[in-house]
Amino acid sequence: MDILRFALLGLASGAICAIVAQALVLTYRASGILNLAQGAFIMIGAYSYYQFTQWKAPLAVAVCGAIAVSALLGIAVFALVIQPMHRSSPLTRVIATLGVLMVLQAAVILAYGIDIRPAPSWLPTRTLELVAGAPVGADRYAITLLGCAATAMLWAFYRFTSFGRVTSAVAENPQAAACLGHSPARIAMVNWGLGSALAGFAGTLIGPIIYLEPTQLVLLVLPALAAAMIGGFASFPLAFTAALGIGVVQGWLQRYVDNPGWSTAVPFLAVIVWLVLRGRGLPLRSHLLDRLPAVGSGQVKPTRLAVAFALSCALVVFGMNEQWLTALTFTVLIAIVCLSVVVITGYAGQLSLTQYALAGVGAFIAARLSDVVPFEIALVTAVLLTAAIGALVGLPSLRTRGVTLAVVTLALADVAYRLILDNDDVNGGTAGLTVAPPSLFGWDIDPLLHPERYAVVALVALFAVALAMANLRRGTVGRRLLAVRSNERAAAALGVGVYAAKTYAFTLAAGVAALGGVLLAYQQSVVLTPQFAVFTSLVLVGVTVAGGVGMIGGALVGSLMIPNGLVSQLLHGIPDINVYLPLIGGLFLLVTLRIAPDGLFEQNRQALRHLLRRRRTDSRTGRARTTDRPTGTPSPTASTTAATPPRTSRVTVQRALRVEGLRVEFGGVRAIDDVSLHLEPGQVHGLIGPNGAGKTTFIDAVTGFVATSGGTIHLGDDAITAWSVRRRNRNGLIRSFQSLELFSDLTVRENLAVACDDGSATRYLTDLVHPGPIHLSPDTLDAIDQCGLAPDLDLKPEQLPFGRRRLVAIARAIAAAPSVLLLDEPAAGLDDHEAEELGHLIRSVADRGVAVLLVEHRMDLITSCCDTVTVLRSGRLLTSGPPRQVLTQPEVLDAYLGSRTTAEPGTAPSAAIPVDS
Repeated sequence: MDILRFALLGLASGAICAIVAQALVLTYRASGILNLAQGAFIMIGAYSYYQFTQWKAPLAVAVCGAIAVSALLGIAVFALVIQPMHRSSPLTRVIATLGVLMVLQAAVILAYGIDIRPAPSWLPTRTLELVAGAPVGADRYAITLLGCAATAMLWAFYRFTSFGRVTSAVAENPQAAACLGHSPARIAMVNWGLGSALAGFAGTLIGPIIYLEPTQLVLLVLPALAAAMIGGFASFPLAFTAALGIGVVQGWLQRYVDNPGWSTAVPFLAVIVWLVLRGRGLPLRSHLLDRLPAVGSGQVKPTRLAVAFALSCALVVFGMNEQWLTALTFTVLIAIVCLSVVVITGYAGQLSLTQYALAGVGAFIAARLSDVVPFEIALVTAVLLTAAIGALVGLPSLRTRGVTLAVVTLALADVAYRLILDNDDVNGGTAGLTVAPPSLFGWDIDPLLHPERYAVVALVALFAVALAMANLRRGTVGRRLLAVRSNERAAAALGVGVYAAKTYAFTLAAGVAALGGVLLAYQQSVVLTPQFAVFTSLVLVGVTVAGGVGMIGGALVGSLMIPNGLVSQLLHGIPDINVYLPLIGGLFLLVTLRIAPDGLFEQNRQALRHLLRRRRTDSRTGRARTTDRPTGTPSPTASTTAATPPRTSRVTVQRALRVEGLRVEFGGVRAIDDVSLHLEPGQVHGLIGPNGAGKTTFIDAVTGFVATSGGTIHLGDDAITAWSVRRRNRNGLIRSFQSLELFSDLTVRENLAVACDDGSATRYLTDLVHPGPIHLSPDTLDAIDQCGLAPDLDLKPEQLPFGRRRLVAIARAIAAAPSVLLLDEPAAGLDDHEAEELGHLIRSVADRGVAVLLVEHRMDLITSCCDTVTVLRSGRLLTSGPPRQVLTQPEVLDAYLGSRTTAEPGTAPSAAIPVDS
């Protein structure tokens, strides 16, 4: 009956996991962020309970006291850390919770040490045999019942009470809830307190079972994250059910599988499959774009780079002793791993928590090979194999994103650690894997005998990787990655291979991380498993974000925060400094995230830039040079708008668009019902209709952003109904967006360059070495002239007035070399002069043989531009014909104004009729 007994034991551990998962659901609903500190609140609850028992408090008082301490601490964390950062990026706030975890864990270690401590159970522990042949402790039954009761009460409370309804409203739309008189901050604070209390309560349950040890308690959050994710961070019953399932599976695996890593790995693998199957390839139109940390320009000054490299090598060879060389080499190699975070999170916008685990995989591969192959072959092999593993790690990113992807990558890091790095059959046991002394093409670079030589090799690797990352940022591929980071929908609509870009980013980042990991393995001469634990991967991402995750310099600054490097060596003389470094590091991380949301590197660069500008102003009798250019943007000479020869892959071909019987349904509601429409080359076809008519949905369906439930779409002679968004774009079907959806991380010039991208796959390699200047097509240059965008090319979209941004969006669509151009309310926000210029631009595009569909609410633009007008009402085709004829029809006036007497016979409605599709 072991299978039943271990299932019952698993139910108890699953119930504890469920309570923690409910706490994660509460804090996520309240603040919209992944609370990595929840494991720390479990630890605080367990140690608080232990401390109360040491003070001889009754067990009931100890439990209540632990819950109260956890709740108050959760409220304090929200008030002092999370709420003041509400305008920061979600990534920054997630890392802030990591800082909280670091601080709380370090504080507990300082207070109690790392020795295992027993805590008395407040539940009955006698053995019960309620099922024959399956004796189980009474406390396990009690824990299961407590988990069920907690879930039932939370479900009922948040479903039927006014506070629960307000919490749901705040989670759905904080701004709307605030307009109704509710304080999102106050609601979030209460939920943080409740979530922390639940985590503390879980600590009082689990502490007596597994004993008290800070690291082990903190990691209990991992299976709870999986359960909360299956519950969508919203459903208490679903999270509870998932947690029980995870607990049962873990119980069985602990009994029947010798490798203990599988008990952690298999549930996470199930979660990964669940998320990939339920995820979406592209975000919905309603997907909210969150602010991301600033990204650098990638501009490199060769002279300064050469001087910096020469001075660094000279300092290594002539100015450092062995201790400083070791510390410098370690920091340099950590910086390489941090650069992998810059690639995947800073450039591609994918929050990956696996980078240091991948560095460990590379280190283990190289260590295994070091005795049989030379250093160069071991290095290259480890990097290539880890890069391939990185591509597999990136597969979930094709269907998930944001918090979901963070949990998946964290799960994968834990799986890699448990099954590979912590496997005694692979890692050499407690002694670790010994690494043979390296030599580079016959040159002895043994870090023990020649630390200065190995330090020079590390510096060469760092400068080479940093230069490659700078080239990548300036090149076509960098613009693809940043386009995906800014807006996946718009990137796909312009022909960017979103899946290819994400896979490339994960592959490259894994290879870079492996390079750092391999060189670390050879420096330390032995590879030990604990240094690549999951918590270290979290810390690595945290310090990179604090340094500046979008900047190469941010990786360098972030590497200084990792212990055992240059900073540790600098503080080496202070007594007991190593004991306090984790606490200092956590506090420093929190302060840095608060004062420098874009990272310390950017903060200091801005301060230095401001100081130099003031000095120039003073030196020129108070008249500053007019060189104020937005941070992170290239100068006008950094790129060129020179025309290129006609591109073979995206030549504009005159093709018609034929839509027959199109139907689109959402949950049984037919948004588009049997609509047919023909667009001919050289003509402008207007599509109008009242609010909710389905015009934008029609464009979404034609361009592949929503699935159709019926009808056919032909582009020329090709049936494209089953084509992907990118394939439609590459064949000339181009659209603009009602909400613009520009790439906020790129300048206007770079936005246009993305549209001119020919999609060459070779750029994924060549851009690392030679990115080349920006080239814009003749049509793009013409659009720039007609829209008057020349003065704005080196500004970012957010620095322009809305009307100017609208013109950028139109110019970008034209730059994509369309055969068929679908414009979704392009004149919204434009003044009369700009709208008139836009009309001329649209006509000039059509005169070049492009078929144009114009969705617009300005009737003056419709009548001046369009050859044909089609009217939609409630998803159905109302009428179609010449503008003057259609706009005077009584049924059209009814559709817009609800009255046939509003307009005089023979005239068209003249006002800007509000339209929202």
